[in-house]
Amino acid sequence: MKKFFLKVGLFFLALIIVDRALGTVFAYMGEHAKGGYVGHHVYVTDKTNEDILIFGSSRAIHHYNPQIISDSLGMTCYNCGQDGNGIVLFYGMWQMIKERYQLKMIIYDVNTSFDLYEGESNTKYLGWLRMDYDRPGVKQVFTAVDPTEKYKMMSMLYRYNSKFMQNITDYVHPLFGIEGNGYLPLKGNMDTMKIRKDKKYNGNIRLDKRKVYFLKKLIEETSADDVELVFAVSPSWYGATEEQIEPIVKLCNIENLVFINFSNTDKYTHHSEYFKDGNHLNSFGADEYTKDIIGCLRQTK
Repeated sequence: MKKFFLKVGLFFLALIIVDRALGTVFAYMGEHAKGGYVGHHVYVTDKTNEDILIFGSSRAIHHYNPQIISDSLGMTCYNCGQDGNGIVLFYGMWQMIKERYQLKMIIYDVNTSFDLYEGESNTKYLGWLRMDYDRPGVKQVFTAVDPTEKYKMMSMLYRYNSKFMQNITDYVHPLFGIEGNGYLPLKGNMDTMKIRKDKKYNGNIRLDKRKVYFLKKLIEETSADDVELVFAVSPSWYGATEEQIEPIVKLCNIENLVFINFSNTDKYTHHSEYFKDGNHLNSFGADEYTKDIIGCLRQTK
């Protein structure tokens, strides 16, 4: 019996050693990524020093050209957008960024699916934050989303389980060429034959209390740190109803924040030359939209 327990103990000790060793390897690869999404994430959390940061989902990383913003406003700018993510990730990123330096402005591109309404489990949005779990302010995000995550985070490998291949490829040979300012333009034009022309907003979607909580915390903390926070909704080919964006409009009115709304602007809605697909501008559309939003920012000054 003693031999049995000894073997079991040695087995679990071996698992712990392997877990720690491989976790250390993946951490090293992440910190030294040559580019791609991992390199982009590490730059955002560890290296940004720009005056203006862009937050938001794929509609942020594809719709805002930092070079145009820098040239027009005379301030440095970096695009922190991340595909398929919203306020859960960006509130966590903000925790790390504010510890390093004082920025001047955040332009947050609101995607109602990722920033306002209920959908998939919010644990989905913790993926990019797991590697940063031990950083100041990040644990509180996990606790608010799912308190049981703290037990899973005892495994170093678990912190990278959704990013194994991403870490390896971005360390060896990145597959995605994100520009030095974080921008990822989409080339080409949309195929109108693939567009669902009958796509409509589902008015039965409910607000996600956790997402709204993080939005309010971001507003509170940026205000306390004297960081100007601007919310915007960039164009989509489909357009959007007033009901769809009403919650963010109300929040900005209550908090006296600038809200820039291009969700249903005649210039863009149903004008295919500006779009790569129904939800994303192409590079031409992004440049046009970036110029338009700069004009709006200037009017608010």
